[in-house]
Amino acid sequence: MNAPRRIALLLALLLSAGTSTAHAPAPASEWLSYRDAYRAMVMFQKYGGPKHYLQNQLQLVPARQGAVVPDLRLILQTRDGDQYLALDPTGRAAFPLSTAAYNENAPLLVNGGVGPVGFRARVSIVPRTNGLYDSAELRAACGQALDYLRYTDTSARARACVGVRFVYPHVDAAVVAPAPVRLRSGAAEAVAVALPVTQGGAFPDDGQTGFRVVNYRFSHGAEPNQLITSSTPLAITPLIE
Repeated sequence: MNAPRRIALLLALLLSAGTSTAHAPAPASEWLSYRDAYRAMVMFQKYGGPKHYLQNQLQLVPARQGAVVPDLRLILQTRDGDQYLALDPTGRAAFPLSTAAYNENAPLLVNGGVGPVGFRARVSIVPRTNGLYDSAELRAACGQALDYLRYTDTSARARACVGVRFVYPHVDAAVVAPAPVRLRSGAAEAVAVALPVTQGGAFPDDGQTGFRVVNYRFSHGAEPNQLITSSTPLAITPLIE
């Protein structure tokens, strides 16, 4: 082979290798076992107690403290293709229970450069579309969450349900936002009073603390109260102490 042809062949091989590298998918920074997540999440489905006020979601938990990175993505990679699982700002996603994915132990890929990531099964209270919550229903929902916790963890039998937490995204201090949760006591014509807003985590044991939270604690008696939300919360979580 003469020199010009040899040089042309080498250039073609180099260009081909460069093109292949450019189109190769970037590796995920972390991955989780679908089987491990499935075992944790399927317990809620198998639970036979009342749970109509509750929802169960998978929450990603970065080892590094702080809010979830905005571009964090969770991808279930199966032989039939990739399924993107939408994450909310608290790092939670609706988890698909799939026998096929369990059998092949499909990986859950985590993209976003947050480093090591774990997961938790998170039970919360289903938000209402009309934004109105009767205190009696919130108490019942919290009770369901406590009963489920006792089902999964016998050490929780001595704990009690003391209230609920409404969770909202962080807003800049310069932004004037309406009161996220107001409380109306007694009669329907009573004036609704704004409940105090603090900063904290969506869940009491959550390391992500950059949310606006409103805690509503139950009174010792049967309170005929109504809570009114100005917008749909990111989460309504039980306060169990």
